[in-house]
Amino acid sequence: MDNSFGRNLDQTGQHYMIDSTLIKFIVNSAELEKDDIVLEIGYGKGALTKELAKKCKVIAIDIEENKFDVKNVIFIKDNILNVFPKLYETYAFNKIVANIPYNISEPLIKLIFKQHKELESVVLTIGKNFATLLTSNDNRIGIIAKHIYDVELLKSVKPRSFSPPPSVDSEVILFEPKSDALSDMYSKLVLLDDRKLKNAMEKIFADKTKRQVKELTKHSLFEKKLYELSNKEFLELDNILREL
Repeated sequence: MDNSFGRNLDQTGQHYMIDSTLIKFIVNSAELEKDDIVLEIGYGKGALTKELAKKCKVIAIDIEENKFDVKNVIFIKDNILNVFPKLYETYAFNKIVANIPYNISEPLIKLIFKQHKELESVVLTIGKNFATLLTSNDNRIGIIAKHIYDVELLKSVKPRSFSPPPSVDSEVILFEPKSDALSDMYSKLVLLDDRKLKNAMEKIFADKTKRQVKELTKHSLFEKKLYELSNKEFLELDNILREL
């Protein structure tokens, strides 16, 4: 995947939202308050940005600079995949509302997973195929999403709502964080996704001895990292974690 993004829309994955009714629906769905701080990813021509800024402070990031005259917005030119954690540390946004570039959907959602405890809600417009993955129980992205979030498909969107129109339908999707034991375990696993699962579990079960953790993680699956597992292996891991 090319994350450098050029000016060609096929490379950036950006399709600018032009449907004013859809934009108002998205803003209303985010239930924004005056003291909220919203991260908008891929602000493009700013149609959504301007409506968000009427409600609260907006941190608007895009790979290309395209500033326009609007109050309550901080514009940032950068690749969100490189600066997501830094942006949170700097601005402490509590919500995300965005029509994201579709070709960064999976790496971006993995970053959002890591920040989910600090986010009150996330409203994204994404490709229909990726939305299907996120709401399914037969793949790792969908399983993680459903464990750490309440996930709701809010609206189906036809290509004509964008310029240029994408080749697929889109979905507006809402994520609101869960808070229970299994959610807590998964949220810690995604924070430790650069480690082998057995090492991550040692951190998660810090109250247990190494021998106890070794017994809990004796299955060969725990020799891999979280995103190295196939979907079939992840389903098996999920059953193990539910028992734990």
